[in-house]
Amino acid sequence: MEEIPLKNLNHAEMPQIVTEVPGPRSRAIRTREDKHISPGLSAVALISGLAMSDGLGALVRDVDGNIFIDFSSGAVVTVTGHSHPKVVEAIQSQIGKFVHIYDYGSDIRAEFLDLLAETAPVGIDTFQMFTAGAETVEGGMRLAKAATKQHEFISLFRGFHGKTVGALSAMGGNYKKGFGPLAAGIVQTPNAYCYRCPLNLTFPSCNVACADFIENVFEQQTTGQVAAVMLEAIQGAGGVIVPPAEFMTKIQAFCKRNNILLFVDEVLTSAGRTGKMWATDHYDIQPDIITMGKGIASGFPLGIVGSSSKLMENWPWNQYNGGTSTFGGSPVSAAAALATLKVIKEENLVEHGAALGFYIKSRLLLLKDKHISIGDVRGVGMLMAIEFVQSRDTKERITQEQAEFLYREILKRGVLVASAAPIMRITPPLVLDEVLADRALDLIDEAISAFESKYHFG
Repeated sequence: MEEIPLKNLNHAEMPQIVTEVPGPRSRAIRTREDKHISPGLSAVALISGLAMSDGLGALVRDVDGNIFIDFSSGAVVTVTGHSHPKVVEAIQSQIGKFVHIYDYGSDIRAEFLDLLAETAPVGIDTFQMFTAGAETVEGGMRLAKAATKQHEFISLFRGFHGKTVGALSAMGGNYKKGFGPLAAGIVQTPNAYCYRCPLNLTFPSCNVACADFIENVFEQQTTGQVAAVMLEAIQGAGGVIVPPAEFMTKIQAFCKRNNILLFVDEVLTSAGRTGKMWATDHYDIQPDIITMGKGIASGFPLGIVGSSSKLMENWPWNQYNGGTSTFGGSPVSAAAALATLKVIKEENLVEHGAALGFYIKSRLLLLKDKHISIGDVRGVGMLMAIEFVQSRDTKERITQEQAEFLYREILKRGVLVASAAPIMRITPPLVLDEVLADRALDLIDEAISAFESKYHFG
């Protein structure tokens, strides 16, 4: 039977699960892939076992005909939804002219850079295009070294910047475990994880002491040759940790006192994800270097280092090939990103994401009142998280086994979330509507009830 186009489906009747999950076709494809593909895929891909067919907006369909509500945006990428017609048209038009022509100039790239400069944070007017987020972060680190002639970095606990050596070395958390040795000259300072304060204090009576601690790190753990403090304005993979405004203000002040650059990694939070165009817009700060990615081209591979022309004019960054990348500067990437920025503006997606994100978060807080396994709900815009615990008193997280059971319960009801871990990320496309949001939240509510019954909460 011919499948109904996703655009013709009634959102009030979504999701539609017609087989077990994963279904027979998904299992067959994954069996074929498993003969040859590396085992280190994402947890959600491996646990779900799904093989995908197509997607539109906030709906995705697997090869068995099951239709899911996407509360993940892939890897927190598809801000304009899956296969937005205007983005698809722009990519198709450009790819018919060139698939690759290195980083030669093009009309489409010039138009994109003009619009990006109009949209970017104050002081960010010059850009270098890359592909993946980690490569982009490495580019930002090289720029910081070139501009300051210093070579050390301070990053934050639980930060995530990518999996190449420099980015990995600036990372907090567990992803770097087993991949040593790390690069020298990178040290870490506490983040503002108020639910689990690394200094065992309580906000606001703490006066944001975690931000002040950077003075100790600078004095005791560096040689004084710090090029930049690199951080996420809102930590994404680390658990959607939104710092108080005072934290960011203090970090910027520290940077200015010590002639250190403020390097804000917005690979995950760029392009309207947080209810502002950039996560830095939530704070009274002005980054010296910013990295953009993920949603900036609606899923087409693109990362961007942004800064001032003054910083980018420094040697060795400004020499021939000083900032190049094989696929950086692609006219196809530029076309996708230009279309993305236009769609975000024309369809008021930042404002829509902020309003709907507020509504979703309010419903998640009601779920917290209902379910004792929910320890914390946090986030802004379309970047949210639920932290599940064994006990609210001890804050002991649920186990990974329990988290995977909960993920499967949500999945089999027809909802994709962004992580299968004790901290569950909720990151829908900005084009999600309230009908699909309510349907997904109702199903998540059901799944949490099943989870709590299974593991005898309460």
